[in-house]
Amino acid sequence: MPYVTNEELKARAFGMGMVNPASRFKKLIIKDIPIMITQDNQVLCIPNTEEVKHIGISGMTGTCKSIFLNSLLSWDYWHVGHHCIILNDFQKETFEWSLPTDSFEYLLKRINVLPCPTPIVYVFPSTRTLQIEDKDKRFPTLKMTLPIEEVIKNVENYHPLDKSKVYLGNLMDKLVECNSIGEIRSIFEDNIPEKHVMMKYKLMNIFESLFNNNILNVSVPEAPAFLEYKDKQGEINNYYNLTIQTLLRAGFIPSIQTSDLRNHEYFSAYMSFVVEAIYRNQYEDSYFKDKTISLFADEIDKLWKGHNGQLIKTAMNLIGTNGRAARIGLRWSTQHYEQVPDQIRGNTKYLFVSRKSHAKEVNEIRRDFDIPKSMDKDILNLKTEPLKGIFEIVALTTEKFVLYDLVTGKISYSSSAYKGYLIPSMARHRRPNVQI
Repeated sequence: MPYVTNEELKARAFGMGMVNPASRFKKLIIKDIPIMITQDNQVLCIPNTEEVKHIGISGMTGTCKSIFLNSLLSWDYWHVGHHCIILNDFQKETFEWSLPTDSFEYLLKRINVLPCPTPIVYVFPSTRTLQIEDKDKRFPTLKMTLPIEEVIKNVENYHPLDKSKVYLGNLMDKLVECNSIGEIRSIFEDNIPEKHVMMKYKLMNIFESLFNNNILNVSVPEAPAFLEYKDKQGEINNYYNLTIQTLLRAGFIPSIQTSDLRNHEYFSAYMSFVVEAIYRNQYEDSYFKDKTISLFADEIDKLWKGHNGQLIKTAMNLIGTNGRAARIGLRWSTQHYEQVPDQIRGNTKYLFVSRKSHAKEVNEIRRDFDIPKSMDKDILNLKTEPLKGIFEIVALTTEKFVLYDLVTGKISYSSSAYKGYLIPSMARHRRPNVQI
């Protein structure tokens, strides 16, 4: 007969309350990315691997999609050490994320986690209509422009050219060297003959419009397109790059504020430049050549709704298909799963689903992920009770989850679908009608 300790005898006779807490609990280190607590009391995690994976969430509005991204951002930044970018905060929802949560702390304690703020810098793309409210300036804010070279080389993305495009071909090398609208006028005056005077004035008007839009670094000096970073080691480790990349190098999380920018016709061109520059940087920059980036895109399908939307859609599809090789993991959300391109859906290895309103939406997801028929009704009735911290979700994968049993400490792996409760974010989350 196996030996039975005195503590085990007391537990059998009087319950677990009689056991010394130091003996009662076992320390279990979770090295993976915890997402939710399953119905059978396991912590479901996304494996923390060197290989980058795309992660998505889909569900009705108000059912925890942005809370999921807030939580995942904390884990990506603090727990696994990724550089992180919030691509499109078009509703100014991420300001609260700069503060530690003051809600649902008892849920975090279940896995021994404390509230923790996120080191975010709020980046406002400069436009002629941009206004930064005083209440937003309580947080680290920065205005950003585009390099004039980028806009001139791709001017047709920012302004329609029609037949005038022909006249720019031979002048492009000279134009990209300009630092003012006066220099641009001089190039047109010197190189376009009088017989084409109407075309000359048309081109001048186009470039004057670009300058007046306040998107160029040479027209808004207080809104940099480039930044320099100096670390504590001194000048030998100076770093100079585009605004977003330098903020990443300094250890911050840029949150690009797009509420104003999205009202302009060059929104798609602007954002595609940002995404493509991040992608190129992963190959061309000596610091980032071995770094992993998590790119967060809330309501991803809204990025390409508008003028010239194919530009940013193509850039995001590039991340979807080639992000793994470039060490860029996409973290996306949408209400409408079917509107996410195949290049992104097909390369998303982990999908989380909050409540859906129609069975046809579940069937759309079933095209890409294995959902047991028995779960259809569950997905249509998942609970969301923000005041109680209840956010039910279903976890799906084409690979494997890591599960940590909270009772036994056992670690297991599974490709099955799971239902459970989202672990809330360590950072504070926006609450309707509550001002910070």
